[in-house]
This record gives sequence, structure tokens and C-alpha cells, in this order.
Amino acid sequence: MNQSTQRVAPHEAAAKSFYGQSEEAFNQQVELLAINDPRLIAVFQKTRAFYQNLGQN
Repeated sequence: MNQSTQRVAPHEAAAKSFYGQSEEAFNQQVELLAINDPRLIAVFQKTRAFYQNLGQN
């Protein structure tokens, strides 16, 4: 009997962990990451929305 295992690349696991966390935890981390450039908040939010849409398809 063959069993296949799905391997996830490290960058994919990191993205899933980062973008897949709760809204509150995500916002807290983004605030810390974007402390020197508030424009990054919008970038992170758009990227998260894109990543979550990929998971639904």
C-alpha cells in the first residue's frame, strides 16, 4: 500500500503560519513589523487577503 505524504516547502509553511493566524494576532504582528513605515500595513493586509483567497480556490 502506497502512502503519499504532502511536503510543504518552508516558505509555504511560514506563509500559512503568518497569514493564517487570527485577525487579532495578525494585526498585532503587522503593527510591530510596520512600525517604521505605516504603508506596510496595507501591503500586509492585501497580501493576506490574496493568500487566503488562494486557499479557497
